[in-house]
Amino acid sequence: MVREQATPLADLLYKNAPPNELDIEIIQKRSETTDKRIAELRSELEDLEEQRYLHKCVFCPARRIPTEVLTMIFDLASTKPPPRYGNSINNFVDDLWERDKNCLSKISRVCWRWRDIAYSSGHLWAMQRARIPTLTQEQCGTLLRWYGRSEGTPKTLKLDILSLRRPSCECYKQGETQLCSNAVLQRLLEEGAPFSRISMRMLKPACFKSIVRYIKSTAGTNGTTTSAAQHWWDQVQELVLDFGGNDRDWLHPDFPAQSIFATDSFPDSLNSLTLDLTRLAMERQNFLDIPAAMLRKLITFSLTYFLGRPLFLTALQNCTNVENLSLYLRDDEYSCTESIADLVNVTHDGHVVLPKVKSLRLRIKDAAAVAKHLSLLRFPGLLELSIACDYDHNRPAQYSTILKAIGMFSPDAPQALASLSVAGNIYTRDLYNLFSSITSPVTHLATDATFDPREFLRLARATAGTSNLLPSLQFLEVRDFTCDFHLDSLFLYIKGRQKHGKKKGKIVMKPPYDRLKWVMLKITWSERDLQKAYYKESATLRMLRESFGIKVDRMGYDPELEESDV
Repeated sequence: MVREQATPLADLLYKNAPPNELDIEIIQKRSETTDKRIAELRSELEDLEEQRYLHKCVFCPARRIPTEVLTMIFDLASTKPPPRYGNSINNFVDDLWERDKNCLSKISRVCWRWRDIAYSSGHLWAMQRARIPTLTQEQCGTLLRWYGRSEGTPKTLKLDILSLRRPSCECYKQGETQLCSNAVLQRLLEEGAPFSRISMRMLKPACFKSIVRYIKSTAGTNGTTTSAAQHWWDQVQELVLDFGGNDRDWLHPDFPAQSIFATDSFPDSLNSLTLDLTRLAMERQNFLDIPAAMLRKLITFSLTYFLGRPLFLTALQNCTNVENLSLYLRDDEYSCTESIADLVNVTHDGHVVLPKVKSLRLRIKDAAAVAKHLSLLRFPGLLELSIACDYDHNRPAQYSTILKAIGMFSPDAPQALASLSVAGNIYTRDLYNLFSSITSPVTHLATDATFDPREFLRLARATAGTSNLLPSLQFLEVRDFTCDFHLDSLFLYIKGRQKHGKKKGKIVMKPPYDRLKWVMLKITWSERDLQKAYYKESATLRMLRESFGIKVDRMGYDPELEESDV
């Protein structure tokens, strides 16, 4: 039998020769060998591509961000600021911001480096919020684990007692069920301590005294019961107390008559105090008898006070070392008839002088009524001033009235005031009068866009030839635009501040030169018409940038929107 001969491979592959049985067997084996080799090469290629990708990642700019910068980014990304406005002082002057736990958890799961950085940044885990009495033992355990990562960073505890209702708590009765008998709260206060900052929201006066008594009865800093002077409570530096409750809590016949501000109720190291006394009743005026020695220790003091009588002045006169002061004031129908100056110790010129206040934040309702109380105060060393007036349809906000009352328009106004913020609804003429009356060398100005820029421009042009408003102004921030805000009028006003002419077709600046060189615009709305004015470059805006060298930044700006029909 004649054995089959294999056809030359070149004939099979390139000359279309017909294969015999032997050729098919040979080609089959070669194909299997080739497939196996291809699989090996593909696997090797995938490994090489992965290695190439990993090597390229080493050059990624994000990989070279210093640990200190990443820590700052994590801090900003995981912090939830309180609302700018609200009924509670915590929405206005509470700087104990809340940590976004979900965001922080996601950050720690991105990669090993981010996890290590997050876990080694104690301050990210040192601020926790507990809702009492709905906090469960499991939730408490989670809070304590997070506190365990604080690595010695001063810890903050925010107790939200908003859900507490009568008759579950009767702290005003001795021996009865008290808030501090809550087992979860006891565990949190004992195992989470020591704390350096404590916030208690919607707290009843009796509950506060009961909680303090309970804290002092627990183990001290070294884990054993110690004297009050050695207890961690006396190392607390910051307290935020929102005495919400209701009038019955202040007036209950079984509640002790003495002031809740007894010296033994507050930490020895306290230097920052925030008080919401919204529900302070007329019959309980002695509750504002804060010891002068305690007030003189404060560096930061924030107060919400809605009682008509200006008893808050008796407290402020002792704040001689306060540097950061925040006041939320409102007058009511119970206006006092006695002389205000008789209630406080005033200087020879009839004022209460707070020499060390550098930052002042005011939120006012019923400006005309409150102004008579504020007229006694003077702040010669003021550097930063922020003012917001609650909107009232019946009583237009009078910002100028408040600033005039505290001496901002007088020759002895603070000569170092550099930053001014005007928040809330304000009438255009009032805003113009305010800016034209301030004598301090303000360099930074922030205002809400609630005024009419066209009317403001008209008022400015009516006084053409006089010096610019706020001649020392260098930075302007405008925020919270309304949908009908005429943005180009604002640009025209800024242009009008620049003294200029033309020489050989080019714009030439003339003295006196305006110092305003940076404008920041913050928009939060999505109205179609405002977007067109906001995103598209107008001729006036181009002139500000190109001819006058003024930097105009637009927060939330997307260049792609300029190319589309917004």
